[in-house]
Amino acid sequence: MSANVVVIGGGVIGCACAWELARHGFRVVVLERSVPGAEASSAAAGILGARVEVHADGPLARLSEQSRRLYPKWTRALAQATGIDVEYRECGVLRVAHRAAEIGRHLRESAWQRPRPRRLERAALLRREPSLSPRLAGGVLFADDARVDPKALLKALRIAAARAGVTFRSGSIVRSIVRERGRATGVLLDDGRVVRGEHVLVAAGSWTTLVGGVGLDPSAVVPARGQIVELEAAEPVVSSVIFGPRAYLVPRDDGRVLVGSTMEFVGYRREVTAGAVRDLLDAALSLVPALESASLRGSWSSFRPYTKDELPLIGESDCRRLWLATGHHRNGILLAPVTAAIVGALLRGTKPPLPLAAFAPARSRNPVPML
Repeated sequence: MSANVVVIGGGVIGCACAWELARHGFRVVVLERSVPGAEASSAAAGILGARVEVHADGPLARLSEQSRRLYPKWTRALAQATGIDVEYRECGVLRVAHRAAEIGRHLRESAWQRPRPRRLERAALLRREPSLSPRLAGGVLFADDARVDPKALLKALRIAAARAGVTFRSGSIVRSIVRERGRATGVLLDDGRVVRGEHVLVAAGSWTTLVGGVGLDPSAVVPARGQIVELEAAEPVVSSVIFGPRAYLVPRDDGRVLVGSTMEFVGYRREVTAGAVRDLLDAALSLVPALESASLRGSWSSFRPYTKDELPLIGESDCRRLWLATGHHRNGILLAPVTAAIVGALLRGTKPPLPLAAFAPARSRNPVPML
């Protein structure tokens, strides 16, 4: 089998890039070890926190803001292509606090943002979200931040990409990149078959450094486990995403609330632990007491692809035509549209939408002998 582009990884980044490339005429094959979206992407909470989760101006802030701006048009295009509502909601994010001093600290951390986030005292906070605990002192409103349903998003991306001509091959375990005379020419699978490609794009998330020949130091991208608890109320209890001191709450339109999330460096151990569930539930009930009567729908864990500087790796590797789009850590869902736009521009040979030096894979390089 051969293609213009072989994509390793069928998560949100891989599927978004595949859809973008197919829309520009590339023949794309996506190789996924399980099924598309089975890993971190569909397990995410879906916060589009371009403001609330970025605490200083810099490359990540600009990348995040650019992607947030793309989201409305991007999700409309997905809906037109598939008919699927991915629950993109411009609901705002509230960072709440129990003490006034904490509110002041949050405001100072975000003072560089334009427009600046708005301070809400207790009365204003409860007018906006009546179900929040009256013990909270207030909060900070990041009005431009939003949310999306990752499972619906992955389904829409998978269908849109397939309708645009992308071929998906589930159950494909990649052994290594095939390198010939200093350039990538395909992918060697675990069963010995080779999938040829004019370009190879690695979007394998936490498994990136397990791909032979990728050219990264083993510590360049590591798994950071996150655990989430899902609750269901009879009707929606909050409309905004809530960031509290010990957990965040992400509402869904049907009354479900996702409570997350931990960050643990435990390798590839995919457990849900009793201690984490206890702590998340305790934090959720302290923020929204009405959730005490909600039903416990489930819990899960997955791995975020973490880099030491918490910046993604986007661009060409040490090997020509071997591209990386990985290491998005907590922001894979948020950064999917802009990453796809960047990859599309790079492979077409046009100017990407913003400077990429800070995200260059070379900063995490572990040279591979050239054949």
